[in-house]
Amino acid sequence: MAMRQSTSGRAPAGRLLMPATTLLSRNDVATKCLTTPLAYGYMRVPAGLPDRKVRGLEQAVIRYAHSLDLRFVSFFFEFHCGARDGFDELVTELVRTQTRHVVVPSLRHLALNTLLQDAMRERLVLDAGAQVHAMRSRTTE
Repeated sequence: MAMRQSTSGRAPAGRLLMPATTLLSRNDVATKCLTTPLAYGYMRVPAGLPDRKVRGLEQAVIRYAHSLDLRFVSFFFEFHCGARDGFDELVTELVRTQTRHVVVPSLRHLALNTLLQDAMRERLVLDAGAQVHAMRSRTTE
């Protein structure tokens, strides 16, 4: 988030620098952090995908989570075709932290097959009470 600098380069006492339209007290910021729902990301990263492309996709997912008024925590990844270790760890973490939101670039990051996508979304709902937010609605990424 772009921060507004004061002319002295420092924030007024008891205030955090925020965008030009909003100046919040520390208590307001703390309250917002406590009340903003958490979200985790999940991505499949094929072998050979350039790091810069992965990083760009990560940043886009984080921006999308923020646009939904979610506080993004971290990513869970799959690096091998057919692997589910990252997904299983995600479900465990969602249950442990009582987090109810998962953000993905598209549903194809859950699975290529739409029936498997539905099954994985159902597991997130039933096991963790979480909903999936797909950054792109099309599933042909």
